[in-house]
Amino acid sequence: MLAIAYPGENIPDSDLLKFPHIDKVVHFGLFAVLGTLLVNGFRKKRGGGSLHSKELMLCIAMGIVFGVVTEYFQYCCLSDRHGNVPDAMANGFGTIFGVIVSAQLFRKMFDFQEKNEPD
Repeated sequence: MLAIAYPGENIPDSDLLKFPHIDKVVHFGLFAVLGTLLVNGFRKKRGGGSLHSKELMLCIAMGIVFGVVTEYFQYCCLSDRHGNVPDAMANGFGTIFGVIVSAQLFRKMFDFQEKNEPD
């Protein structure tokens, strides 16, 4: 939450930041990581294994709500930051991507471990 309140003028200038829509790529990437962390957290709470679809949907919903809330907070409460709908969409798509990819990877790892366990 602290990072979203960081003043925009304090972010160092870079040629990389001149790439068109780089902020959307950053939003997508950060929220993909969040989606992965949510899935991993739910897995650890369950003791490992694959998650059920309800748990995956909860991970997605939590990430999307957090993304929308952060953008709304920037829009209404910060004078030097500007929340907007495209950023919120990038947050949501990043969350969905992170949840789906990490759930698939964890499922494959779990299946692999089950197949290779000694009988």
